[in-house]
Amino acid sequence: MVNLVLEYDDLHFLPPENCMETIDKLVERFPDIKLSFFSIPYLRGFPVYADPEFCDKLRDHISNGNVSLAVHGLHHNQEEFKMYSYDQAYAALHMAESIFEEAKLPYRKVFRGPHWGLCDDSVKAMVKRNYTHLYSHEDYLELGESYQGKIKVLYYNWNLADEAPLEEGLLNKLIAKIAPKTIIAHGHTHDTCSNGIAETFDKVCSYIENNDVNFKFVHEV
Repeated sequence: MVNLVLEYDDLHFLPPENCMETIDKLVERFPDIKLSFFSIPYLRGFPVYADPEFCDKLRDHISNGNVSLAVHGLHHNQEEFKMYSYDQAYAALHMAESIFEEAKLPYRKVFRGPHWGLCDDSVKAMVKRNYTHLYSHEDYLELGESYQGKIKVLYYNWNLADEAPLEEGLLNKLIAKIAPKTIIAHGHTHDTCSNGIAETFDKVCSYIENNDVNFKFVHEV
C-alpha cells in the first residue's frame, strides 16, 4: 500500500480555476477520496466569499471528509511571497486566513507560494503564525533545510503531467527521508502545465483503481 496525496493549485470560484464539477465526479467515483487544494483567497479582485453557492458546495465536501483547503498565497501575484518582508508576509497570511474565515471555509495552516516563490522572511512569518507544513520546490531546498524542525517541508514526486511512477522508483530522495511510501501528486485546478484536474482525470482514476492506495490530505503527511 502507498499513501497517495492528491494536491492541486489555484482553487477559486472564478473560471478557469473553478473545478467543482470535477471534484463532484471524483467524489462520486471514489467516496473515500481525499483531495487537497491550495486555494487562492483573493483572485483578480474577488474574495472567495463573494460566491456563497461555491462556498456552500466546497464546505459540504470539506464536512464530508473529501476536501481539505490549504493556503496558496493571497492574490496569487507573481511570486509575491518571494519578495515580501517579514511584516508584509505576516500581514498577507493573516489576511488570507481572514478571508477563508469570512467565507466560513475550514482550512489548514499548510502553505505553498504562488509560482513556488519563497524567501526567508516569508517562511519566518509562517512559523510565527503556526503553519505546520510548507509544500515547496527543489529550487528552495536550502531554504527548506534551514527550517527543519520548525515547519515540515515537503516536495511533490509525481507531476500529474507525467506517467505515474512505478512503486519501486516512486520515492525521490527528498520524499524518502520525510514521507516514506508516499506519492505526492501535484496538479492544477485548471488546464495549465498539462496537469489540470480535468485533463488528468482518467490518469488519476486509473492509478487509484489499479493500485492499493491510502488517501492522505496534505496536512496528514
